[in-house]
Amino acid sequence: MVLVRSAGRATVGIVAVVIVAATVARADVPAAEIRLRDGKFEPSELSVVAGEPFKLRVVNESSDTIEFESFGLHRERIVSPGESIEINLQALQPGSYDFFDDFHDDVRPGVIVVK
Repeated sequence: MVLVRSAGRATVGIVAVVIVAATVARADVPAAEIRLRDGKFEPSELSVVAGEPFKLRVVNESSDTIEFESFGLHRERIVSPGESIEINLQALQPGSYDFFDDFHDDVRPGVIVVK
């Protein structure tokens, strides 16, 4: 029974080290930013490098809550007025990944182009 407890603690210790290492590695990931301003995303087209993870910061400069959504990225996040969010994305394959504000049909969609 003592061996089981020790093995359990060792497993917990290994998991903790992996989580810390992943967090430290994430700090070095480049960030890209899009803003919702004056009823449109800026930039409306964002280019990133294929095969490299990155952080996407979404800034809501409007006076309404928005929902950043992308079917291709499998992400949807609510962003309050004046707030920003960060989305950690794994390395993407080359292609185009559309995004839009699901709460406001009048906001023109944008695209992330992965090259």
